[in-house]
Amino acid sequence: MSDEQYYKRFYESASTKPFAFSTYLKDFHFVDEEVHVKGLTMTISSPDHEFLLHLYNGLQRKQVFSYKQYQLVKEKIRMLPEKMVTDSTVVFRTLSPLLVEGENQKPVRPDDPSYEEHVNYLADLILRQYRGKGLFLPLIVRPLRWRKVVVKETNHEFEAVYGKNRFLYFTAHHGWFSCTGHPQDLQLLYQLGLSKRRNQGFGLLEIEEVRG
Repeated sequence: MSDEQYYKRFYESASTKPFAFSTYLKDFHFVDEEVHVKGLTMTISSPDHEFLLHLYNGLQRKQVFSYKQYQLVKEKIRMLPEKMVTDSTVVFRTLSPLLVEGENQKPVRPDDPSYEEHVNYLADLILRQYRGKGLFLPLIVRPLRWRKVVVKETNHEFEAVYGKNRFLYFTAHHGWFSCTGHPQDLQLLYQLGLSKRRNQGFGLLEIEEVRG
């Protein structure tokens, strides 16, 4: 971030943040518990122009990023054209896995009869947190093609409780699905992402097709 006060206001709050992101690892392979890559591409989406401005300016000023014992060198930044939703049905493709969980944090599969209900709950919560109002219309969700993805991760808080070399596992799904609802809802969900743990790399969407 290019503004320290904005950063503190942004991250000292416990609320979810208005962005989602995905990562693409070029020619990756595993060496024990490490992932070796030839390059990494990160795509970030947000409807919050102030956030994007501070993020862009901050990235312009910094060339090397440190994470644990690793260093990442920035090569280039590109601004991708944003698509506009003007109709009531959109076919989305996930750029990062969509994580939908029910009671007791159990994953919900796209072919589960309750999947649409859980996606509506997530969408309503995401929109309510961002704009103060939930869905204008309930979503009709139709999974078209999907595959299961198990995500393995850890963090400082988890390590402090359970120790190192212990991991969290999340069962999510990649794929295509059609979504029918109010165009303004669909536009914001495209920009904000649709998933649990959006700020941790889940739920970034791409528009594949818009249907009237």
